[in-house]
Amino acid sequence: MEYWIVYDLVSGIERYRGAGSVGTAELQSLPEGLGIALVPAAAVQQADVDLDVIRAAVVGQIDMQAEQARQVFLTSGAGQALTYQRKEAEARAWVADHAAAVPFLAAEAATRAVPIAELAAAVIKRADTWTAAAAAIEALRIGAKAAVANAATLGAIVSASRVAWSSILSPSADRGDA
Repeated sequence: MEYWIVYDLVSGIERYRGAGSVGTAELQSLPEGLGIALVPAAAVQQADVDLDVIRAAVVGQIDMQAEQARQVFLTSGAGQALTYQRKEAEARAWVADHAAAVPFLAAEAATRAVPIAELAAAVIKRADTWTAAAAAIEALRIGAKAAVANAATLGAIVSASRVAWSSILSPSADRGDA
């Protein structure tokens, strides 16, 4: 079962509600100037729409979208994240002191048959790219969540939830394993 609210695109105010089997909201024919939003059942179980329930659901969606945006740059998994951090630390330590212990880099350089210098440079470049992307993703995520928290109507919540993730996702961004 899915629940939806049809709202005025200009004022953001609810016009009417509906419910049906999954997919029926997509089948609704809306008059010009109206929008439709899927909402949790708890948001429409009383006379007034519970915007806090909708905000909470939207904030969860924003967090999930941010994680999907991060995955353009990273391989998922906590262990992989720790590995990336360790490789970056080793690469920066090696650049500062070629005598630094770099077990991750040494093992990977040997496996890939590349010099540690080349691998360290690639790891640092990818880490710097990730840092810039992660900061942009986080700014979009936090900004969207703040806008959702401050939204006074359903329409404003829907509008605030539309995050322009593509603005930071370049076509050349890739996961890579450096």
